[in-house]
Amino acid sequence: MGFTPEAVREASAQPALREIARSGPWVIYQVESSDLVVPLTVQPVVVCCRSDDDSNLSHVGDAKERWLEIGTSWFQNPNDWPAVPAADGPDEWQRITVGVAMDRRIGEVDERSRRVDVVVPVEPIVQQSVPATKVSDVVQGRNSVSFRVDTVGTPVLVRTSYFPNWSVSGAKGPYRVAPNMMVVVPTENDVKLSFGWSWLDVVAYLLTVLGIVVLVRWRRARRPAQPELANLDN
Repeated sequence: MGFTPEAVREASAQPALREIARSGPWVIYQVESSDLVVPLTVQPVVVCCRSDDDSNLSHVGDAKERWLEIGTSWFQNPNDWPAVPAADGPDEWQRITVGVAMDRRIGEVDERSRRVDVVVPVEPIVQQSVPATKVSDVVQGRNSVSFRVDTVGTPVLVRTSYFPNWSVSGAKGPYRVAPNMMVVVPTENDVKLSFGWSWLDVVAYLLTVLGIVVLVRWRRARRPAQPELANLDN
């Protein structure tokens, strides 16, 4: 979307952007080749850790910051990444370590001008080609994405934001890939991703209901007793 005249002018000059709607000052563009589900041609690589940090990316703590570094680095510097980086994946996917490109660092720690570090692969990425497959019958629901492939085993990119609540049937995964999308590896021709509740969601809703019940009972207990009506019969 574009808002300022400068942004709209520059976006309209891009051949990969096609204007599809306007709403007030906003101009909405469609990005060329932005299909929701697309097959990959190269096997992803799994980033296990940073060379200056022994923490695994799957651990809690600074994992969010680490993934932000990987996602922005891949997005802004595609020439550094012959394959899309993933947070996890099958054993056959190459494991790599990343390191901070110190010559590209802007700002120092605790400075307001500090930007997200650019990270690059420490080991060379071996481009592993995968068999071609055709994706068809893509259906996007409110909490689901389904599609069909004619060849199983080839990684497929789903351009939907990753979240742990996603699950898949007919495929392995979903695996989080840069910048924050998902890849699945079909084991069947028909694949469906569904967004459901996690155990944390269930616990949170139960605690909410319990809190409401306790609050209602507490308010009733504090309500002053109604005085008995005087007996008017003499």
